[in-house]
Amino acid sequence: MQRDIKLKNCQVYDENGDPIEGTLEGRFVLRTNYGEVYRLQKGAVQTVNDWYVEVTLRLTSANAALKYFCVEQLTKGKTPILPMLIGETLDKEADNSELVRISDIYLNPEELTLWEAKAEGNDNASYEIRGRSNKVPDFLEKLPEYVE
Repeated sequence: MQRDIKLKNCQVYDENGDPIEGTLEGRFVLRTNYGEVYRLQKGAVQTVNDWYVEVTLRLTSANAALKYFCVEQLTKGKTPILPMLIGETLDKEADNSELVRISDIYLNPEELTLWEAKAEGNDNASYEIRGRSNKVPDFLEKLPEYVE
């Protein structure tokens, strides 16, 4: 049986705990770096040296509060920090959901689109911001174990 799992909501919060509106898409990826350790009886094995959560957000330009915050911080030579993000995955068939919270996201955009115009097309105005967190992801709700 195949499940209809939807990638649904992503909510960004400011330092006061208030939501920053306009998040279209989000992605959290656990990245790891490995190193080899030599064991006497097993030979070389790979072990986790370090890890971090990579965060990618695509936001609508209609509500650019996060963009303005980043521009203000970056032009002052500061790293913009988001205190929290919550992402939701939803199983609409069984009404199950998964909520994951990522804390202390240090945003590190190499570039940030301030303004863009196009001669053709009707693309929706949006911008992308990337960052990373070294905090352990917190699953506020978990999907149940499914049986095939």
